[in-house]
Amino acid sequence: MDFGQIPAERATKENLFKDFQIFENLPNVKEIINALPYGAAILNPERQIIYANNKLIEMLNQKTLEELLGFRPGEAISCIHSDENPEGCGTTESCNFCGVVRTIRQCQILKLPVKDECRITSTINNEESSYDLFIMASPFYVNNIQYIILTLNDISSEKRKLMLEKIFFHDVINTAGTLRGIIDLMKDADNKLEMNKYIKLADFASNELVEEINAQRELILAENNELIIKRKPILSTNILRDVVVQILYHPISVNRSVIIDKDSAEITFTTDERILKRILINTLKNALEATPEHGKVKIGCSVTNRDIIIWVHNTGFIRREIQLQIFMRSFSTKDHNRGLGTYSMKLLTEKYLGGKISFETNEKNGTKFFIKLPI
Repeated sequence: MDFGQIPAERATKENLFKDFQIFENLPNVKEIINALPYGAAILNPERQIIYANNKLIEMLNQKTLEELLGFRPGEAISCIHSDENPEGCGTTESCNFCGVVRTIRQCQILKLPVKDECRITSTINNEESSYDLFIMASPFYVNNIQYIILTLNDISSEKRKLMLEKIFFHDVINTAGTLRGIIDLMKDADNKLEMNKYIKLADFASNELVEEINAQRELILAENNELIIKRKPILSTNILRDVVVQILYHPISVNRSVIIDKDSAEITFTTDERILKRILINTLKNALEATPEHGKVKIGCSVTNRDIIIWVHNTGFIRREIQLQIFMRSFSTKDHNRGLGTYSMKLLTEKYLGGKISFETNEKNGTKFFIKLPI
């Protein structure tokens, strides 16, 4: 449902203080709102916080309620988009897909309680954090003015655990099923040549199974700030060849090809080879999934004065609404049980390898992901 342009206007400081005083003086409001087991705020018609409970103040690492007065929810939680426009939270292009903004707006217009899940990426002290929130907005009236009670329940841990389990079992069962199928074929092999072919495939499938398990383990360690990075010098062209050989054995490569750009730079740089390979394999998988049968994916690298840039290109186009959410945890174009692919790529590249991941996409030239790492 389209609710039109979201108003950008804000209340004056005088009106904010008047609203605060209304709820500060209402009998038992403070006791009731502080009894809630999750963060809660009262919003004025301009979607600004005029009252909040202790749980929300603690959740947002604030010291007093006064520090939150006048903030919109995205500003209070330091959403990465909240300062993109001078008008603030709710007024950027990304806000059109924000669960918090849409829930509040629906509640205001429908005059009914509205609940939803939402994803927010925030930046605190130059470090990004991802939140999964279950939110509910309920309207109520004082002096014929509509206010909103907004509750925010942080379900990040539950969502992360659920998705890791779903992805883990999905990928591991698929790989184990492939291995079982190869073993069945080996039982019926008629000659040594055929048997050797199946042994090679079984060897790859078993290695892939171990890799899937390690990938999930490393992601858990990364999110818990426990992942240990082991840097060593590696040659750029070697790592390109290694990931291409590895991905060509994957089922997603059937009837598709991966080509190394002939002009790729050959340079030695220092990084964690294991983690970088994991990022590049994930990038190639995504590119191949977006490539039609008999299509091509290209990988290559270039060098600047300080950085090496490894890129992966496919002919597919990423729609704008997906572009705006692509690196968010829990977001997926596949199904509701997925959603850590591009998020994990960003987490590992930027937090652990000290690099930067980005992409460009258009209908004419397709999509190109860039992993930029310090040499």
